[in-house]
Parts: sequence; C-alpha cells; structure tokens
Amino acid sequence: MKEKILIVDDDKYISLLLYNFLDDEGYICETAENGLEALEKVSKGSQYDMVLLDFVMPKMNGLEFLAAVREINSKLPVMMISGYRTRENTLEALKLGAIGFIKKPFSLNDVLKNLRLVFNTSRNKKELGPIIPYLKSGSMEFVFKTGDIEPDKVSLYLATHLGEMGFIEGRRISTVALAFNEVLTNAIEHGNLELPVNYFLENPGSEERESVSDLKNERLTDPTYADKNIIVKYLFHNDETEVTIIDEGAGFDISSVVNFLAGDEVSDAEGCGRGLILLKYAVDEVRFNEKGNEVTLCVKTTD
Repeated sequence: MKEKILIVDDDKYISLLLYNFLDDEGYICETAENGLEALEKVSKGSQYDMVLLDFVMPKMNGLEFLAAVREINSKLPVMMISGYRTRENTLEALKLGAIGFIKKPFSLNDVLKNLRLVFNTSRNKKELGPIIPYLKSGSMEFVFKTGDIEPDKVSLYLATHLGEMGFIEGRRISTVALAFNEVLTNAIEHGNLELPVNYFLENPGSEERESVSDLKNERLTDPTYADKNIIVKYLFHNDETEVTIIDEGAGFDISSVVNFLAGDEVSDAEGCGRGLILLKYAVDEVRFNEKGNEVTLCVKTTD
C-alpha cells in the first residue's frame, strides 16, 4: 500500500502541483490551506505517513503546527517546504521535530528523492531480521567511483543499519539519513566533480541550479572527474557511531564551518545553508581534516 501524504500550503498552485505530481507517482494525497486545517485533520484521526509543510501561512504557520502536532502524534514525519525561512526558524523547526527541508523554488524530482529516502528508511526499519539487533560493534569501508556511487542508497543503508541495531530510533533515523546524504552529495558534487558552488551551500536560484546540473552530467562522463574515489568508512559500536566520508577534491576553508558547529547560536553561520544547519541538529559531532576533504559524522546511541 502506498504512503499517504498531507500537503499543507496556502499557495494553491504549489499544492496542486505537488498533489498532481505525487498522485501520478502513486501516493495518496490530501491538502490543507494552513496549519490549523492540517491540525484538525490529524486531530480527527486521519493517518498520514508524511506531512509536507510550508513555513508561512495564515491562521497557523508551520512552526505553530509543529509545536501543536507533537501533542497529538509525536511520531508523524514532517518535511518543511518553503522559500521563506531564516536560520533561526530552520533550527527551531528541527527542534520541534521536522525531519528535513525542501527549498522553493524546488525541483519535483528533489521532492520525490527526499520522500523516497524517508519512506524507504521507514520500510526497512519495519522489516528487521532477528539477528541484527544483537550486533553491537564492527566496521565497514566502501570505495566508490564518483560516477558509480548512489548517495541515496548509501545514506539509506547506513541510517537504516543504525536503526536496525537500535542505536537510533524513530524520526531520527530519517534525519540522520538526510544528513549522511547531504555530506555524500557535497563530496561528489563540490569535491570530486568540482562544481562551482561553495561547500555546504545551496544554489541560490533555479537558473544556476540548472546550469550546475548540466555541468554535473558532463563531468560524470569525464574520467578526469568520474574516476575519482569516494571513500566511506563506517565504524559502529553500542555507544557511538562514526561515518567518515572522504573525497579527492581540493577541499575547502573549514574555519567558518567549524566555528558554527561549535557554537550555540545558529545566527553565527554567516553564509551557511540548510545542509549545515541540518548537520548541526541531526548528528552529535562533525569533524573535518585540515584540508577539508574528509568529514566525520558522529552519532551517539539513543538512550
């Protein structure tokens, strides 16, 4: 049975666009014009597998909905989708239980990619075997060619494995999967493929996104870039797990990123995008080598 999605946005064009697209993909969709209408649907017992939620809406905005829905269904996955947000309300949304973000203007394929990653994580969690929960420590190392790696599948495998072992639980599995995917994607695109976007930053507009996408496809067929390695090291035990992602790119200046991750204020992240804020919230520690082409994500076991 396909998942049921509630689309919450006061922009009727956006709602209709998402509804038609996701309906064509086989999902069951409903819409609400604001957070209050969405909350009423959830309160009356409607069961949803995902909520796509705008930030700015009349009557009840996205943050207000997140705060209210926690009292009704604390396990309901909510993906924020909006073009208007500050670093402060991004972090607040994560604290209130949002599992990730999709930025307007968005690609419909980006929306589908994020949904599939979350839903596949959830499905895999439900299909646990009887042996995996007893596995308490170990390590793995993967070496991929840039042209071969599928970051969604790798991220899903790693996060689901942590969930299967009981190291992390609930919505955190999806959030951690999105964090792994963020770093892998940056290692591919801005590390090995050397795409002209600063590390951990979003593309500022749809036209630049398109041009970068064209360049990405071109370089994925060029052995100079496509044959570079991406190394993923996965060390897990019952207290803490480390995922280290290494690319063969030139690296980047890590100073501002390290300062932001070490600080308490999200406003300190001058120029930092949603991916960095997601990392700050989703994992317990982020470490970089001096060159900036090796990132280690530390995830502590859920108590």
